[in-house]
Amino acid sequence: MAAEALALNVRQALESASKHYMSLIEFGILKTFIDFKVFDNIPDNGSITIAELATLTGGEESLLQRFSDYLVASEILASSVQGCVAHTARSVSYRTPEIAAGFVSHVYNFFLRPMASWTAYFDQHGLVEPKDSRVIPLGLGTGHPDLDLYGILAAEPKLAQLFNKAQERSAGIYSLQEVYDFGWVRAHLSQDGSGRRPAIVDVGGGHGLALRDILAYNTFIPVSQCFVFDLPTTVEEAKEKKDTGLPPGQFLGGTMLERFPQAIRGAMIYQFRRVLSDFVDKDIVLALNCVREASAADTRVLLIEELVKPGRGKFAVAQDISVMNFGGKRRSEMVWRGLAEEAGFHVNAMYEDAKSEFAVIELTLA
Repeated sequence: MAAEALALNVRQALESASKHYMSLIEFGILKTFIDFKVFDNIPDNGSITIAELATLTGGEESLLQRFSDYLVASEILASSVQGCVAHTARSVSYRTPEIAAGFVSHVYNFFLRPMASWTAYFDQHGLVEPKDSRVIPLGLGTGHPDLDLYGILAAEPKLAQLFNKAQERSAGIYSLQEVYDFGWVRAHLSQDGSGRRPAIVDVGGGHGLALRDILAYNTFIPVSQCFVFDLPTTVEEAKEKKDTGLPPGQFLGGTMLERFPQAIRGAMIYQFRRVLSDFVDKDIVLALNCVREASAADTRVLLIEELVKPGRGKFAVAQDISVMNFGGKRRSEMVWRGLAEEAGFHVNAMYEDAKSEFAVIELTLA
C-alpha cells in the first residue's frame, strides 16, 4: 500500500508539473512556426503535406513533422492523413498579420527571454524588484547588461519594431472616449487666441495613434497645436508612416527625462498613456519634474495607467510581472499619488474606465 501511495503521489506531482512543461513546449513551437511562416503556408481550405511545407519554408521535413505532431495532439492543427496538416480555428490566428501571432512574439522576446535570466539576476541582486533602469533582466537576456529598455531597443531594431507594434495595438484598447472629457480645453483655446500654445502633448506617444483617437472625437482641438513627443528613432519611423493622421511637423524627438524643447513648453495637457509604468520610481519622478518645469500654471497632466487593485485578474497580474523585466511596474492609486506629490503635483481628479482596469489620473501643480 505504501508503495502504491508513493507511486500515486509521484504521478500526481509529475502531472501537475508537466502542464507547465507542455505549455512551454507548445509556446516554443508556436513561436518557431510564426517566425518561419509555417502557418501562413498552410492553405485556408484543405490540407498540405509536411514535405510541401518543408519546401515552402526551407525547413527540415523531419523536424516539421515532430513539431506538427505536437500541435495536432494539442488540437491546434488538424491531421486526417499521416504526413499532412490542416488549419483549425485556433491555428489561423497565428498567421503573420494576426494579433495572436504578434502577441506570441512579444511575450517571447519581452518575457520568456529575460525570464530565462531571472536566476542570474536574482543571484546578483537578491530577490528584489529592479531599482535602476539600467540593471534589468531584459538587459541580461538580450546581452546588454548595462542598458535600459530604450537603450536595448536602440541596439536591437527588430525588438524595437515589436515593441512599437504592441504599443500601437493598445491605442484602441485604452481609448479615452467616454472616460475623460476634454471639453475644458475649448475655453483655454479661446483665451489663448494666438493659436501657438500647445494644446496636447502626448509624451511617449509613439506613432500618434492615441492622439489621433483623441482628436477624432474632439474636433475643436486644432491638430496644429498638438504634438507627439518621443525618442528620435520612434519619431523618424512615425514620420515615414502614411496612416498616422498627423502632419510630420507634429512629431518632435527628444526624451522626457531632460528639459522639454521650447515648442512644447506651457502645454494645456501633457499626456502619458501607458508610458510611465515602464519605468522605475526614480525615473518617473524625474520625468514628472521635467513636465512640472515646462508647465504653465493651468497645465494638466494625464496619466493613463492600469491601477493595481485587490482582486485583479490573473492576466493583469501577469502583465505586471512581465513589465518588471525592463524595470516597469503597475502601481496603485496611492503609489501614483505619492510619486506625483514627490514631483510637485497633486491628484486633481481620477476617472476610471468601467470596462477595464485602467484609469486617467489628472494632475495639477501643487
